[in-house]
Amino acid sequence: MTEFLVFAYAMLAMFVIQSMGRNKREQRTNSQMVTMVGWGLFSLSSTLALLLGTVALALALGANIPLPQGFEAPLF
Repeated sequence: MTEFLVFAYAMLAMFVIQSMGRNKREQRTNSQMVTMVGWGLFSLSSTLALLLGTVALALALGANIPLPQGFEAPLF
């Protein structure tokens, strides 16, 4: 399931980037839908980066965070 979500995110992000690049090259304005999807992807990316960065920092500082199955590997 995770692989599919990553694939869908990548395809959507590439579509938005290609559309914006083509519109800039042809000196056209971006449609409102492309702009809103771009902002949504930006929000999703920055939120996930902050959350995962916070978890990584907490783990590095020694916080006892319950992790899902499969994350039992030692950090050292």
